[in-house]
Amino acid sequence: MIKPTVAMTRVVNSCVLLELDGHAVLTDPWFTERWWLRRGEPLGLRVRDLPPLTAVVVTNLATNHWDLRALRHFPAKDTTPLYVPTRGMARRARALGFRRAERLTWGRTLDLAPGLSMTVVPSGRTLVWPNNAYVFTTAGGRVVFFGGEAGEVAPLERYRADLALLPVNGLRPLFGPRLVMGPEQAVAGASALGAEVLVPVHDAHGHDPLSRLFRTGGTASDAVALAGPELRVVDLPTGKRWELDASA
Repeated sequence: MIKPTVAMTRVVNSCVLLELDGHAVLTDPWFTERWWLRRGEPLGLRVRDLPPLTAVVVTNLATNHWDLRALRHFPAKDTTPLYVPTRGMARRARALGFRRAERLTWGRTLDLAPGLSMTVVPSGRTLVWPNNAYVFTTAGGRVVFFGGEAGEVAPLERYRADLALLPVNGLRPLFGPRLVMGPEQAVAGASALGAEVLVPVHDAHGHDPLSRLFRTGGTASDAVALAGPELRVVDLPTGKRWELDASA
C-alpha cells in the first residue's frame, strides 16, 4: 500500500510536479524558453524526467503556463488527461495528440484517480483570457489549492486547504493593474484558505524583451517575512522535492 503523502517539486514559474497519495499531477507546463520570454531561475525538471502523470492541469494560455512546444514531447499523450480553461486550448492539445484534453469550467468536480478528486474554482481573468484554479483532495484528507496565476484574495475565501500554492511576484504591466498576487496577497490568500503551509510560485521574472513591459512587486522571501506564526512559507528552490507530511 502506498503511504499517503503530499509532495512537490517546483519546475519553474507555476509549473509544479505534485505527488498526491502516489498520483503525479503536473501544473502549468513550461519547459522551453523563448528569445522573448526567459525563466529567470533554473529549470528544475526536464520533460524526460517526469514520472507517469495522472493528469496535467493548466490555469491559462500564457506561454509560461501553456508551453505547446514542450507538450509535443510529452510521453503518453494519448492516455494522459489534460485539463484547460478554454475550448481553443483543448482543440490545440488534441491536435498535438492529447486525446483526453478537456475544457473545465468553474465548479466542476471530477475524480482523477481512486481517492483523488479535483474541483475547478474561479481565479478571475489574466488580461483577457479565462483563468482556472484547482483544489485537490486526497484520500488521506489533505487538500491542496493551486492558483498558479491567482490575482485576488476574495475568490479564495470560500475554500479551505492545508497547502496553498500561490503567486508572489505581483507582476503587472508598466501601465495597468496587477495581474497576479504579490507577497501580501499570497500570505492573505493562504490565511483565508486556512492553510498550514504556503509554497510560493510565479516568483522569478526573466530579463528579456517582454520584461521591459512589466514590473514585479515581490518575491518568496518577502512572503516569508510577512507570514505570521500560524502560516509556514516554504521558499522552495526549483528542482528540490519537498514533502508536506514529513514537514507538517
